[in-house]
Amino acid sequence: MDYLDPKKKRQKKNHLLTMYALLGIAIAIATVVVVYLVQGYSIDRKTGEVIQNGLVYVDANPAPADVYLNGEQQNGRTDLRLVIPEGKYEIELKRDGYRPWKRNFSLDGGTLRRLTYARLLPNELTSTQAFTLEKQPSVISQSSDKRWLAIKNAENPLQFNIIDLNRAELRVDTLQLAPDLFDTTKVGTWKIIEWADDNKTFLASFSSDSFVDYFLIDREDSTKVKKIKSIFPDISFTTARLRAVKNDLLYLYDAKSQKVYAANTKDGSTKLVLEKVISYRPHGSNAFAYITEDEESEDSVLAKLRVGEKDYMLRTIAKADRYLLDISQLESAYVVAVSSPVENRVLVYNDPIKAIDQNDFSEVPVPTTVLKIDAPEELRMSTDSSTVAARSDQKFAVHEFDADRSYSFILEQPIDETTETMRWLDGQHILVSAAGKQIIMDFDGSNLYELFTAKPEFGTYIDPKQEFLYSFTSNEDGTFSANQTSLRTVADQ
Repeated sequence: MDYLDPKKKRQKKNHLLTMYALLGIAIAIATVVVVYLVQGYSIDRKTGEVIQNGLVYVDANPAPADVYLNGEQQNGRTDLRLVIPEGKYEIELKRDGYRPWKRNFSLDGGTLRRLTYARLLPNELTSTQAFTLEKQPSVISQSSDKRWLAIKNAENPLQFNIIDLNRAELRVDTLQLAPDLFDTTKVGTWKIIEWADDNKTFLASFSSDSFVDYFLIDREDSTKVKKIKSIFPDISFTTARLRAVKNDLLYLYDAKSQKVYAANTKDGSTKLVLEKVISYRPHGSNAFAYITEDEESEDSVLAKLRVGEKDYMLRTIAKADRYLLDISQLESAYVVAVSSPVENRVLVYNDPIKAIDQNDFSEVPVPTTVLKIDAPEELRMSTDSSTVAARSDQKFAVHEFDADRSYSFILEQPIDETTETMRWLDGQHILVSAAGKQIIMDFDGSNLYELFTAKPEFGTYIDPKQEFLYSFTSNEDGTFSANQTSLRTVADQ
């Protein structure tokens, strides 16, 4: 019997070992193949060479749009997923009745690029008069959800106009403040600083040569106006900001004592959170990018990040008359941008806390990138924190966090000086006023289009559904028109 024959037993055992070995080799090869496939490797059918692919997601607004890669039309329309070899490409999106959208990009093997922000504009823009203002506005501000406009006319210090952009037919509602709101009858100017996340309350200041008052204003009910100094009579402060974008939480900063307080308007409580602060920019309920004195040098200051009770040193920078700061969060990581304009640069950090924790040799993080720009005037994170842009006159420097790429470009048209020169329309598109025209462009300066003529000091605003732009022009009779410009063709409206 075979199973009692030692020789045959050894042969069977050897056969099993050989089979197991071959199976192990096959699994190892399959694993390697799968790993390489996951990393984008494949065989070029034309040349037989091993190539590494990358993945590109493409989308457009409005969609769908035809997709062309290096001039060749692709199968399918946006929203589209493309698996293509690493390399340099030109992509173009087309839709009937709209201007084409183009950009060049580089794709590394095994990586993902998201080109999902293309905004297609009609070949011909159509505008209509949306509503009329009897007096010239002095301030226009839009809520975070893009639904509400708060407009202050220059002649009546106690009156705001409120417009709901979700209405089918827009109308101008009046918000009349109480006459005893001010302690003085002096002429002053209003400024709307920011909106709370309820999109109902906004923080505003009223200032003259000798004083400044801060108010929390409810656009629905003028009787709910809160005068900040009346709530916190024992705290000396020069500026106020919302804390965590809430309608009852504030940061109060006193430039003389260089102290920052966290304040609660519901119970009147305050807490000292920062000292020796020259300039600061808060984010959320407990994070700050701030500038403080350098005790070791009279010619420099320290740029720091504070989260909770812990300080993180970012960089020693040159002392200047003013500093540019911005801070936000991208997913769970903090992104920070800092500039002393005399250094002609902007330091950009993506997750500086992680960089510090992973560095055994230094407690100072290496910047993610350094944007070179002479004497920067403005520094702003985009609305979704995916990009940060700095501007100096007609020069722009931008960093895209997702792709970890930086860009610089110069606008040909001279910039119109306004109270807010560079504005983010959304996460990837910049609005500026140049040579009297409203201009829209992608964050890297590509796909730049002149839109229309408008009063540059009043800005341009988009509705919540991103179907219309609103701008302002003056009329011969002294009134002001709000013009509604469609971002859709007649066929798409």
